[in-house]
Amino acid sequence: MTYIHAIKGSLLAFAIFVSVAILVPGHGPSDEVQLILTISTFLFAIIAGFFLTRLNTRYDRVRELVASEDALFLSFYRASIFFGTNFKQIIGKIIDKIYILSFDYDLGKYYKHNSQYIDSIYDELAKVKKLKNEKALNLFDDMVVMLTDLEDNRNKSTVITTERLTKGHWSVMLTLSAIIVFSIFYLKTEAIYSQVISILLSTVVVLVLLIIRDLQNFKHGGELLLSESGQEMFEAVGKLRYYNKRDLDSGVIKVPAHIKKYRLGLHKPGEKLNIKVVTNK
Repeated sequence: MTYIHAIKGSLLAFAIFVSVAILVPGHGPSDEVQLILTISTFLFAIIAGFFLTRLNTRYDRVRELVASEDALFLSFYRASIFFGTNFKQIIGKIIDKIYILSFDYDLGKYYKHNSQYIDSIYDELAKVKKLKNEKALNLFDDMVVMLTDLEDNRNKSTVITTERLTKGHWSVMLTLSAIIVFSIFYLKTEAIYSQVISILLSTVVVLVLLIIRDLQNFKHGGELLLSESGQEMFEAVGKLRYYNKRDLDSGVIKVPAHIKKYRLGLHKPGEKLNIKVVTNK
């Protein structure tokens, strides 16, 4: 199913409101309805402003953590060459599995599924022979710190991503939105300016709701958060990019035109991996 992001959704709402403005006549000025509109608009502004601030802060924080996680994985992989080509190849394969899972599951949910591969990295690092060279020993310590920082970032991301609007929050927002839109169309007149303003104000209300939803789902602008950064990790470890068919079908991820070949996941999260190589046309 195609994901309808805020801009596309508001355009759809605009078209619907144009039809409503034409088909449904307004009743003109009404003191009671104007009072209801004033109160509901005031409450909507306060609540929506609070949620937007919270969710935007959450979005920015998770973006920082995910970018930091990508950077740590990349640094760890490149540093692994100092312990031999074989060790680097093993780490590359583990990182590849970690990132495949990260694209299969929603942000914040994949950590518990790929934790076994993080443990595998610790196991491989523990197999490294005793180091007598001081520089190699310092590098070993740095790599352990990288893994510690990775775990710290993963735990923080997991906690932050669980903070979502509840059904009660959405009920309040949707109720206030419905009251506002109803009041706007009730008060409109046959004048052109009244029709236009009614359509635009109602569309903006829907736009605010959809922006809140996009921020909550980490799909601001209709695209998955930092998907390109994660895809570049596949290239860094010498693997083809990986995309899950579900994300391509929904439109939250797009394959760049310069990518000639990529791996396509045909499975659903939790199912046995079913991946094929696809040529990008």
